[in-house]
Amino acid sequence: MKNTTALLLLMIWLLLIAILLPFAIRTPKLFTYSDTPFLSNNIQSVRANNILNHYFNISNTDYLYVIINSSSYDKALQEIYSNIYLLNNATVITPDEYLSLLKAQYLNYLGLANNVSNFSRFLDILYLNISKLKLYLISHFQYFEYQLNITFGLPLHNFSSNSCPVYKVNFEKFNGSILEKARYAGYLTFKDPFLFYFGFNNYTNYTLAFNFLLHFSNYSAIVYKLLNVTNTTPIHDNEKYNLSIISNSSFHKGNLWLFIVKVPSNESLVSINRFTEGLKDSYIVGHLAYYAQSAYYTQKDIEIIDITTIILVLILLVLLVRSIIPILVLIGSASVGLILTYGIMYIETLLGYKIYYISGLVAPPIIFGLSIDYGILFIYRYFEELANNNPTPLQLAFRNSIKGILLSGVSIIIGFSSFIISPSTLLQNIGIALVTSSLSALFPSVFLVYIMLLLISPKYLSFPRRKIPSITDIRQKYLYNFSNFAVRHNKLIVSLMLISIVALSFLFITTHTNVNIDEILPPYANSVIGTKILSQLYNYSIDYVILHGSSSSNYTLLYDLTKELIAQGNLVYGPLSVGNQLILNNTNLYRHFHEGNYTLLIVYLRYPVFSQGAINLTSSLINKGFLVGGDNAQRIDIVTNTVNTYFKYTLPLTIVLIIAYLFILLGSVFLPLRLSLTIGLSSLLGSSVVSFVFSSPYWLSPLVIFALLFSLGIDYDMFIIIRLLDEVKNHEDISIAIVKSVENTGLVVTTCGLILAGAFFSLMVADLRFLQEIGLGIGVSILFDTFIVRPVLVPAIISILKKYNFWPFKIRKFLYI
Repeated sequence: MKNTTALLLLMIWLLLIAILLPFAIRTPKLFTYSDTPFLSNNIQSVRANNILNHYFNISNTDYLYVIINSSSYDKALQEIYSNIYLLNNATVITPDEYLSLLKAQYLNYLGLANNVSNFSRFLDILYLNISKLKLYLISHFQYFEYQLNITFGLPLHNFSSNSCPVYKVNFEKFNGSILEKARYAGYLTFKDPFLFYFGFNNYTNYTLAFNFLLHFSNYSAIVYKLLNVTNTTPIHDNEKYNLSIISNSSFHKGNLWLFIVKVPSNESLVSINRFTEGLKDSYIVGHLAYYAQSAYYTQKDIEIIDITTIILVLILLVLLVRSIIPILVLIGSASVGLILTYGIMYIETLLGYKIYYISGLVAPPIIFGLSIDYGILFIYRYFEELANNNPTPLQLAFRNSIKGILLSGVSIIIGFSSFIISPSTLLQNIGIALVTSSLSALFPSVFLVYIMLLLISPKYLSFPRRKIPSITDIRQKYLYNFSNFAVRHNKLIVSLMLISIVALSFLFITTHTNVNIDEILPPYANSVIGTKILSQLYNYSIDYVILHGSSSSNYTLLYDLTKELIAQGNLVYGPLSVGNQLILNNTNLYRHFHEGNYTLLIVYLRYPVFSQGAINLTSSLINKGFLVGGDNAQRIDIVTNTVNTYFKYTLPLTIVLIIAYLFILLGSVFLPLRLSLTIGLSSLLGSSVVSFVFSSPYWLSPLVIFALLFSLGIDYDMFIIIRLLDEVKNHEDISIAIVKSVENTGLVVTTCGLILAGAFFSLMVADLRFLQEIGLGIGVSILFDTFIVRPVLVPAIISILKKYNFWPFKIRKFLYI
């Protein structure tokens, strides 16, 4: 009857797996890599962007900076146009178009245009006339041949022919090289700007000339030439202001050609990666490109991490358990937990949940670690009951182990739940994933393992060995010696612990973290290499600085800020400046940059987006009290808000909730406080090791180390405390009881610790540095917690507190029921 019920329950589990598996497979592709969706409306950069949209009509668009390595401009441009279809609603902005746009902006800002609308109509007519001229010359190509012969033939023959005297007059009007004089004279004579594209060495190649006209499409470049040649731009004061702050040299160096692609701010990262892969010998830079590349390389790392986790855990299980069937049961339980987690996450996305990539990345090691921890505790208790020849070993093992598993599991879930009630949107998102992972690890490791053991005869559990694995081995002797030493020298050990906490806390507080893109991208990534190249070309990112109040009341502040930013090498567009020029008392500038009692400065920082220079300068502006918008400001805000919220709100709340929960269960104040203190030491050590190895860790690394340790670290402590509650019934001296507790749980704790540490060490095979930091930090913390904190520090503290360990109440009786 029991086997029939077990088979039925197993079929239900298999059906659940079959339903969730297809969704679980799709889940990693749904990870969100951008921080933008997790910005709340109270964050300053979001408020700044709302003001920009409402008052200054600056829309939410983004730019990709595309660097093509090509022998010619036309080939480079053709390469982009051949792949632009891979993006949604993208617009290519050529260097000439960008410079023309800037020039038009300058004219608009300064009010130098006689009539901007008339100028716009003038440009439309100019484009139309050039198109008509092109078609005319194609259909009357002999006339174009005549123009070429006059323009470039007469200078070579010293004007011996009088066939075009007007040309000779125009030739003498210009200073410069013979080629420049010839082109300008030809243009003025025939009113044909296409002559600018030919010279003395190719004007007789009529096939080339005809194909050039046939395929010509770069009208913006020819308009730009016309504006420079004819000076038809409606400028009153052309020599008063320098309108060429950015030149063509910012877009071309050697064989490198830079183009700007305008995309919607919600452009698909998948589309950007396809566009990147489609381009030959090119580099894509920009904050969306960084996120897209991060998504690409993270997806590749996930596969490697998952395989490494399974292999590493399998090796450790073989070395520690040494029996195939229990190993397969444990691996099967962990795998089901992972399917449950990703399957439930997929369902959550249908309800509007966005899976932040950190949440998805830490899920596998958490699930494998917790599932196998709980499973080993259960199975080892089963082995113990079998060794004692108990008539109902499985039921008794389940009854005795479920207390520790549930006590630990619920405390972990409570710890992770503090994220969900955090004011930080990003921490809420991570919290949902962590709670989902811990719940998904808990149920299979208890109930599925129980069902499988119910169906497997005990005689098969030892295969290939003859006997069932022993619940004791040489590790217990070492653990006994360690804990016994700790009890005898408890005051010295606790003093060293307190000194270590103070020293490591100081080191942690003074540790400098970073937000560098090379933390989320491997050094060989396309965007990383492109960023280095971009620094030699157009090397700007944009901050939008907003001041509340009238420009007159803020005049001194505006003047000092503008002057300081320009002196640092930035370009500033605002009521007192255009580019790198201070322009005072210009009513047009004031009118353009002041709206709704807000004054705007558009600052072109002399650093690429997300670079350390851009982040430092933007941070400085925010710290001075200015409202700052743009990609750099959003990046800073998400980091500052998340870190401050975690360490000032979420972490204290986690500690309070865990202490309250354990106080209710254990009736003790000091046991939960001691637990928090020792986990804090392990977390500080892990973070310090990361800082020592990597110098300046990624901003998320210390946060993740603390977040996971203050939940996962409860496991082993609870295993020991549950055993202690049993041992105090047999030993009046609590020092003896804690030594026996460490000895009897030592095999389980060390096995679980090694496996959980191994699961997180698997992150170090990733190419992304911040994953390596998290793997190293958590792995080291868990090993320290397993081999130093539990067998040494815990006995030392408990032996000092003695009867006060369970103050103010006696041991709760229901823990024995």
